[in-house]
Amino acid sequence: MIERLRQPGGRLGTLSLASAITLAVIGILGMLAMLVALPSESDFWSDQDSDKVAALVLFAITAAGAAGFVLEDRWPWLGAALSVLGGLALALVLAWTLVAVVVGLGAAVVAVLRARALHGGQSHVARPMT
Repeated sequence: MIERLRQPGGRLGTLSLASAITLAVIGILGMLAMLVALPSESDFWSDQDSDKVAALVLFAITAAGAAGFVLEDRWPWLGAALSVLGGLALALVLAWTLVAVVVGLGAAVVAVLRARALHGGQSHVARPMT
């Protein structure tokens, strides 16, 4: 699977792998945190259950964005759409942190560049380094 994520190679392949891992880790950890916070009535995220459910859904979409990167080598635009949604969900759920916004939007950009490169279009980032 790591080789699938590194396609088309070069910097774009490395950014693709890093984006997928980041979306997966943050998405899964966020889902686990919300799944623990809901039944225990913890208020570390929010004191309202509806906020926790909304965060759970956004973290699930973030994790699904990582799966989008894996799908991109077979279905470039479908995978890119899922990855862009995951990146935007990350930027939305953790909007108060500048790093999450930059990472989320960066993952969305990488997904589109990768889909373009895998679909046959060329991108200056998609060329392997020599």
